[in-house]
Amino acid sequence: MPVGEPDRKVAALDDVSPFLHWRDVPLADLLAEKIDLEITVDNDVKAITVAERWFGDGIGADSFALVTLGTGIGCGLVVHGRVVTGSHGVAGEIGHIPVFGDGPLCHCGATGCVEAIASTDVIVDQARTTTGERDLTIDEVITGARMGDEALRRVFARAGVAIGRGLAAMANLVGPERIIVSGEGLGAYDLFTDEIRETFGTQAFGAAAHCELILRPLPFEEWARGAAAIAVQTLFITS
Repeated sequence: MPVGEPDRKVAALDDVSPFLHWRDVPLADLLAEKIDLEITVDNDVKAITVAERWFGDGIGADSFALVTLGTGIGCGLVVHGRVVTGSHGVAGEIGHIPVFGDGPLCHCGATGCVEAIASTDVIVDQARTTTGERDLTIDEVITGARMGDEALRRVFARAGVAIGRGLAAMANLVGPERIIVSGEGLGAYDLFTDEIRETFGTQAFGAAAHCELILRPLPFEEWARGAAAIAVQTLFITS
């Protein structure tokens, strides 16, 4: 089951699950009380990273990163063929790299994080503030920007710069051969692709700048494939 940020040591959702508003929930234990099956709990982005390594653009790459854009901004890392989770399962939190010193407050408590500038909800909020139209939806924001509304285009451009800076910081630290940028937020990829690539190219250091960038939308069923991949990995590969 892919969810927020689990503590892998206890198969529980740790204190970073802002969209579910859960804290220290022993999810595996609760499910085991109701379901007579083996339960595994993992982060949703880490789960689809496993699927990407087996079935997608991660095939053949010794080290790669999968970055998802949407309501949140997540990242799964594969280094030397293994998904990197860290001691508590939170490795690769690119969404909480500060990239703008004067940026808005993030729900994590820091300011100027990638997620506080480039997540879908923030883009909509910034567009509403800029235009004064409080009922704008993300689809209307995208349409307006594509029709040439300069204020809306600047919102996406700033988001692209934030994403590019976050990707560059991650590439400088980990040095993957490939970065896949995907997610429901990539439905508007044409509005900030140039800013992402340009910023990454100028801020990635040395050979890190040669990392292949793949930007593409993420079909919604990929989340289910990630859950299946984690189950297969747990039951048949790591056991």
